[in-house]
Amino acid sequence: MKSVRDKDGNLIIEAQDPPRNRGHTTLFGVRFDLTDDYVDPRRGLRFDTTRTQSPPRGSGPDYYVMDYNTTGFIPFGKRSTLALNLLYSDAYVRRQGETDPAALQTLLGLNCADPTLTPAEQQSCNQVIATTIAHNTYGTATSLGGFSRLRSYPQGRFSGAHTLFLGTEFRWNLTDERTPFDIFVMKGVRTSIQVAFFYETGVTSDTRTDLTQRGNMRDSYGAGLRIVTASGLVFRGDVAHGKEGINTAIFIGYPWEL
Repeated sequence: MKSVRDKDGNLIIEAQDPPRNRGHTTLFGVRFDLTDDYVDPRRGLRFDTTRTQSPPRGSGPDYYVMDYNTTGFIPFGKRSTLALNLLYSDAYVRRQGETDPAALQTLLGLNCADPTLTPAEQQSCNQVIATTIAHNTYGTATSLGGFSRLRSYPQGRFSGAHTLFLGTEFRWNLTDERTPFDIFVMKGVRTSIQVAFFYETGVTSDTRTDLTQRGNMRDSYGAGLRIVTASGLVFRGDVAHGKEGINTAIFIGYPWEL
C-alpha cells in the first residue's frame, strides 16, 4: 500500500517506505453444470465450489477461502431467462498476522497521529489500521462491489471474513442469430443481443452471526446490455445504482462467476 485515499481517490496520507511483497494464489475448484448451454444457459442449475489460498505475505495471516456459488436458470418464453444466484464465502485462518496497531503503522509506513492531518484524515488512517487488524485476525473472504456483485459499488468496496450474496437477473434476449460484428476492439460472431435487469443484495462480516441481520445488507439494482458470441465471450455493459450513487462498467463475461 503506497497511500491512503478517500472514496473519490483524493490523497489523505502517503506511506513512507511501504513494504513490497510478492506472492501467488493457488485455486482448486469443481463445477457441476446441469444447464442446457455452457456459454449462455437458459435452463438448469450450476454449482461451483473453490478453495483459494495465498502464502502469507509479510505480517499477514496464513488462511484460505472456501466459496460456494449456486446459480439457477428459469426460462421465460423462447428467448428470456431469470437467473438466481447465491454465494457463500468463508475465510479460515490457520495463523493470525500482526495485530498490534503501533507495529502495523511502522510496517505500513503510516503515522496516523501526524499533527498535519485533519481529524477526519486521522480517522481514515486509523480505519486502514483497523481494517488490517481485522484481516490479520479473521482473514478476508470474497469481497463485494465491482463488476460481478453489488455492481453499484467500487471493486472490493465491502470485505470481511464471511460473505453472503443474493442476486437475481432477468435476461431478455432480443435476437437469436449468427451475425459477424466488428465494433472497436470487439470482433466475432454474435449469437444474441441481450438486455438484462438485475437486483442484488449482500453483506460481509467478520462473524457469521452478523450475516443474517437485514440491517447490514447492501442493495444494488440496474440494467445492462450484452452481446453473446459464438466463441463463448460475453461483452457486457452495466449501469447500477445504490446508496453511494451510480456506477457504470464495461466487462467481458457474465456476472456472478468465480
